[in-house]
Amino acid sequence: MNYLKSHITLILALVSILLSIFLFRIFNKILFLYEKNIVNNYSIVIVSTSKIENLNYPEIEKITPIDIKDQIQRLQQKYKNIDFSKIDLPYFYKLTLKKLPSPKKLEKLKERLKQKAFVKRILTHSSSQTKIYNLLMLLKILTKMFMVIVGVLGFLLIVKQLEVWKLSHSERMYIMELFGAPFWLKGAALFKIAILDSLIAIILTVSFVYFITNSFLFTKIISDLNIILQIDYIKEFLLLLVISFSISLISSIIVVVSKK
Repeated sequence: MNYLKSHITLILALVSILLSIFLFRIFNKILFLYEKNIVNNYSIVIVSTSKIENLNYPEIEKITPIDIKDQIQRLQQKYKNIDFSKIDLPYFYKLTLKKLPSPKKLEKLKERLKQKAFVKRILTHSSSQTKIYNLLMLLKILTKMFMVIVGVLGFLLIVKQLEVWKLSHSERMYIMELFGAPFWLKGAALFKIAILDSLIAIILTVSFVYFITNSFLFTKIISDLNIILQIDYIKEFLLLLVISFSISLISSIIVVVSKK
């Protein structure tokens, strides 16, 4: 019974690490796609006294003229005594950025645009942009902290559990050491346990991952965010498999070479 509990403990520790890594990767991908979606919909509007072809700023993806004919027609209908065709109207442009800027970078870009003599007004929607940026940065920091904490705790739990198994095999390992057995043979029992539990952990993790990412709630959240999330399950499986084996083997090696 204790032997089974020890296996379950090791498997759960591995599953928690693998799940935290997968969720971190997926959450980062979702944040990236959502941020990209925001950038595509977010723009800076500038009012210029002359035509602009290109600003040559590294932050700017493209500059698009804004057609104000519809607005002029509405004004003409409202103020029929004014001939807007004879008024020298300014030019309006929409600037699309390459990525979502920080509030500081946005302010610097705004200051540089103001230095242009032909730029008369700049609309950046800085208050809403700052809130969105700060929220995304907070989510990124929290996910990184969560992955690191779960990873460290899980790894320590695996090492402690393997140390327990080392004690139960200590007599056999000591005899093999006296007879000059190589390192890999001395710790063969621990390596077998670690590899077996790694396989079980990866199967449980991938099954859980597939269930989560295909659940109604998850697909609804992705749909509400208006993003297209594509998950390469084969790539994720192979990555988690390598990580699982690496963690198990490294922790096994640490336990075998330790003198406790």
